[in-house]
Amino acid sequence: MKPPRRKCVHGLAIVATGLALAVTTTWAETSERSAALDAAMATITANELHEHAGLLADDTLEGRAAGSRGGRAAGRYIESQLKRAGMKPAGDSGGYVQRFNPGYQNLLATLPGTDPALRHEYVVVGAHYDHVGYGNRRNSNGPIGYIHNGADDNASGVATLLEMIDALTRSGWQPRRSIMFAFWDGEEINLLGSRHWVRQPTVPLKKVRLAVNVDMIGRMTGGRLEVAGTRTAAGLRQQLSSSRLPADVWLDFTWEYEENSDHWPFYEASVPSLLVHTGVHQDYHRPSDDIEKLNVTGMREASAYLLDAVCRAADADELPPFRPAARSENASTRRMRETPLSPLAPRLGLRWDWQEGNGEPRMIVSRVTPDGAADKAGLLVGDRITAVDGTSMLVEALLPAAVLRAADEVSVEIIRGDAEPQTVRVPLTGQRTELGISWREDAAAPGAVYVTRVVPYSPADRAGIALHDRIYALDGEPFADQDALLEQVRKRLAEATAMQFEVETRGRIRTVEVDLNLSTVPAEDPSL
Repeated sequence: MKPPRRKCVHGLAIVATGLALAVTTTWAETSERSAALDAAMATITANELHEHAGLLADDTLEGRAAGSRGGRAAGRYIESQLKRAGMKPAGDSGGYVQRFNPGYQNLLATLPGTDPALRHEYVVVGAHYDHVGYGNRRNSNGPIGYIHNGADDNASGVATLLEMIDALTRSGWQPRRSIMFAFWDGEEINLLGSRHWVRQPTVPLKKVRLAVNVDMIGRMTGGRLEVAGTRTAAGLRQQLSSSRLPADVWLDFTWEYEENSDHWPFYEASVPSLLVHTGVHQDYHRPSDDIEKLNVTGMREASAYLLDAVCRAADADELPPFRPAARSENASTRRMRETPLSPLAPRLGLRWDWQEGNGEPRMIVSRVTPDGAADKAGLLVGDRITAVDGTSMLVEALLPAAVLRAADEVSVEIIRGDAEPQTVRVPLTGQRTELGISWREDAAAPGAVYVTRVVPYSPADRAGIALHDRIYALDGEPFADQDALLEQVRKRLAEATAMQFEVETRGRIRTVEVDLNLSTVPAEDPSL
């Protein structure tokens, strides 16, 4: 990677805003192809990744500066691996190499597609193999004059592509679209290799449906894998999310997109494009970016994820076109659009202490909001709540859940001091909440909504749906827009006691079952 330039639906309660587009991306995964993809992912090993990265980051390659002796040696190693895997050449004159002046070369190979209607389309997966040699004042963070091995930048990305190629060829995977693997030269000097290819492509540029740039993928921390560029085409976030995401990995779908690596020439050419990496660190463009500091386990997990994502993209019935609106979006735009909704006003107006010990659990009122519903009904600090609507208070969540779902009032049984139990009717303020989430649409995510509020103690909250989660389907049925989802939800609320959502949380797709009846899971925040 080159140095950077200096430069709602409520709670049901339900409200939704935004504009949805038609769904453009689908992928029907058969059990046979699913098993084949799982098998391919399993062939990726940390040892082989370490071996590739270690060779490319060895001192003998002297930092792999573009056009240098070490850079040419790195290119020969990559070419030998492409030949060994039996990949189809995609360079000039029937070879793997695409040369460009002065003395630089890209290495290109293709895994041909098999679908007659899609095989002439391409998913391009690239990684630059050059680095900065001994460093200078323009490209090094110092000290200069020492070998900059670039283990993370970008021996890690090259190793990932080589392992993906090995996994695909060893497993015999046959994609519907063609996949072109590109090893770019001259990235560190103004993206020369990728810019040259976009100007003089070796396959038709108009047939490239998606470009994936893998740059600096060797320093995963806390399981974070950054994916930039999903807004360059509608539906890419959903396409890039997966139920196969390794257990410890999560995807950071950033809106930042800059001219700092080989995704940029494709972006300028209006090709949907992505940058996948694990972040900049203190060894960036320094001699200390060495093989010993790579998180090879993280590399293996990232490589497995990328293989899954690329294969699913290559097999998609359709891949969406470039989205021009992405050019005017950034992190500031995201902050404005994804601001959460304010919490709903409390309906009851009290707090309590929940005591589990010594046999029977106890709910003791610890605060009553002046002029709130509980205050007006006569509840006092120190009252012990023993039942709500005739059900004994054996589970803390019972009271807040009952309050949320009640239409007008709840009946609360209390014990005050040494007096006999008494029943107090509490008229409630506000509207009932049956599901407990609010959402908005996103123009870059057709057929989806993202969560802008989760009501504490609600069925959605107890099921684990969280702020900023994406919803893609209800009870296995996709929806065209938020109005269609709202209609489906209302129908389920009237007919069912549970519903299942297909939810994406930070890149992981999962099925969440929402029980509309009272759950026995304790709530965390004792206030309402």
